[in-house]
Amino acid sequence: MNFKEYLSYWENYIENEYSKELPLYYLKDWHLQNELKHDCFYEVPIYFSSDWLNEYLTHYNKDDYRFVYMGPKGSWTPFHQDVFSSYSWSTNICGKKRWVLFPPKEEEKLLDDLGNLPYDIEEIPDNIDYFEVIQYPGDALFVPSGWHHQVWNLDNTISINHNWVNGCNLRLVWQALELNLFNVKREISDCEDLENYCEQCQLILRSTFGMHFEDFFNFLRFIALKRLNRESDNYLQNKDTPHEGKYIIFDLESLHEVLELFINHKDVNTSPEMTKLKEDALHTCQLISEKLSMIK
Repeated sequence: MNFKEYLSYWENYIENEYSKELPLYYLKDWHLQNELKHDCFYEVPIYFSSDWLNEYLTHYNKDDYRFVYMGPKGSWTPFHQDVFSSYSWSTNICGKKRWVLFPPKEEEKLLDDLGNLPYDIEEIPDNIDYFEVIQYPGDALFVPSGWHHQVWNLDNTISINHNWVNGCNLRLVWQALELNLFNVKREISDCEDLENYCEQCQLILRSTFGMHFEDFFNFLRFIALKRLNRESDNYLQNKDTPHEGKYIIFDLESLHEVLELFINHKDVNTSPEMTKLKEDALHTCQLISEKLSMIK
């Protein structure tokens, strides 16, 4: 349905006192900011402003990870971890939400005999540590990388939500990418002798995780080149903007650290398909090293 039809549905749902006989629809993942690129209808809170992921995606006019969520009382989001093991933030414009959040590894206590996590948390066992938060209008909630969570709308609710990555959680994203590749290899281990096994693993990784090694490197290189080309020497020497230089140094150091982990990964070192990728990663690392030695 289009947006006008959804609003009509929502009004009818309220008028019928949220009857269980009517369908329950939740408008999620609406890329409204990407559709209205020049309409600054909100400002990102300063604490969440270092957003490499959307900086990269909007530059190439790709689907971003900035969303509007709108739903009636009773709508909800299933138990999940955010895409790429990214950070996320959510700010309520109106309405009230209930969040249940699990620190990393606690969700493993919910695995069934086949190793699957539940879709919906109805009852939480006593042996699990978790946080429960009620979010009111105007509240912004931060979800750290790797924290599984489920969310219920307790009222008619509208919120703005971002997933994002920066130098603070970049290593966690890389670890999640590595883990997902490991799981792919485990699932198709019987195909290990195939000539294009590594390439097939990367294709499956992209379809299950949302990106593969080449996608990840292209993302890192884009951010690295932007930081290297931001006249960081001038920022560092300008006493009126001392923090800008610190941010650039931090970004470059974080990129260098994860690029080294990327270069030393077994598949990057041994797969013929990744020879060019490794050369480009080594070159990017060298550029960062040279810049850091100049400005520190």
